[in-house]
Amino acid sequence: MCPTAASPAESAAPPSGEGPRPARSRSAGGSLGLVCIAASLAFFSCRKSASPPAPLALRLGDIELSTGDGDTKIDATELARRLRGLVEGSGLVATAPSGAGDSAPIVRMTGRVGTEVVEAGHKGLCRASVSLIISTRPSDAPGALRDELSATGEERFDIVPGVDRAGIAARVATRTATDLLNAFLQRERLRIASPAEIHAVLMGDGGVALREAAIRQVAARRLAAEAPAMLALLDDSDEATRDAALGALIALHDRRAVAKLTRDRSLEDKHEMMKTLDAIALIGGTEAAEYLSFVADSHDDPDIRQAAKEARERLARRTPDASAP
Repeated sequence: MCPTAASPAESAAPPSGEGPRPARSRSAGGSLGLVCIAASLAFFSCRKSASPPAPLALRLGDIELSTGDGDTKIDATELARRLRGLVEGSGLVATAPSGAGDSAPIVRMTGRVGTEVVEAGHKGLCRASVSLIISTRPSDAPGALRDELSATGEERFDIVPGVDRAGIAARVATRTATDLLNAFLQRERLRIASPAEIHAVLMGDGGVALREAAIRQVAARRLAAEAPAMLALLDDSDEATRDAALGALIALHDRRAVAKLTRDRSLEDKHEMMKTLDAIALIGGTEAAEYLSFVADSHDDPDIRQAAKEARERLARRTPDASAP
């Protein structure tokens, strides 16, 4: 799995009354976030162009689910069977090559599923919570799958004679678990997707996390054709998406980003300014050097002046003639 700065978050708002609510970790703001972003940008800027890897010889091992003490009994064996089918059909887990035997890395999944039913008057609400841990042994195997996922889902129902509470709970739990795993597999499959498939994700509406995974592939593979899309995403309302797009533009060394950042970013937004200074220093060029000098000499905030000075020095060290086009 491609590393991220503490894994980007997505808290998808479901339709009223039902649907899964994925809950993934979000990196904290402030200086820690800036350090993680800078490290990621530097990593991508130094990478050579990468081709999509071939499907991996990972073997799918056990899937173990615990159903806890929920209000209704969930068939863990049937749910595990469904999840196994999703992984096997993803293209991420292939049959081990001939002669590999037990040496092929094994993907395992453990999880917990719980349900709760709340009733008032003639209305009921069923909630399901799902957590999954996906890991590969050995953990450093090429293309290893690893993540900790969680989500909640719910469904409202009418309390009528013969209402099947167990069936509703099973349906909600299954939907929540399969949607959660499907979203993870979609993101991971981008590692072996074609440029056309990555472009389709960028242009589609598959959710923030899937789009960020596609942006990371643009950076990792240096997909220069996607530079216009990355430039547009610098104005996205989601900060994590903006940061990912900026990282991709740095990996592409696209100096159009310098012009856009220096034109569109407010000099008064300290949080964004700090990221902008680091980014344009990594991209480089005449406009970057001139902007860093301007901010270092004239900005009202001493912290921003110092950050611009240090960014200008980093640019000068990397390119002795920092103003060279």
